[in-house]
Amino acid sequence: MAPASSPAPVAIDEAEALSRMLKGAATGQNTGAAGVPELLRNTNRPDSVLARACRQLNDILPIEIDGETRLRRCQSIPGKHVLFQLELTNFRGPMLDLASFEVNYAAPLQRNICANRDVEILTKLGVSMMFRYMTRNDRGERRVGDVYINAPICVSALR
Repeated sequence: MAPASSPAPVAIDEAEALSRMLKGAATGQNTGAAGVPELLRNTNRPDSVLARACRQLNDILPIEIDGETRLRRCQSIPGKHVLFQLELTNFRGPMLDLASFEVNYAAPLQRNICANRDVEILTKLGVSMMFRYMTRNDRGERRVGDVYINAPICVSALR
């Protein structure tokens, strides 16, 4: 008779909580960020954890954020950077170009994004984010504008 084997230890996926937090940051819904600050602070490979968290988030995308915006993709970039690709789905205003987006939309978007508790925690941990807004039509995709988020930007946006 073979000896009874003990069950394999259950591995806790450290990227799962971070994936929820990235989703909260991208969609504007606070998640509470339980455990994530310690996770990123105590790992010597934050980029690999961020990459896994983005892959997990991508598994459930796209997500409708509001009536005009859809989160399409999360991508981690070495150096604790995250790129969120957002699609403007029902934008009714005048066709946006990069310059007018920067002038008219970047600052209010930065204020709204930085007010999110998940974003505040991520930026304090040294994670920077870029929210890339795109439109799509018969001819393909077009970049409308980028909103950069990091700790100094949030400090100044929330003044």
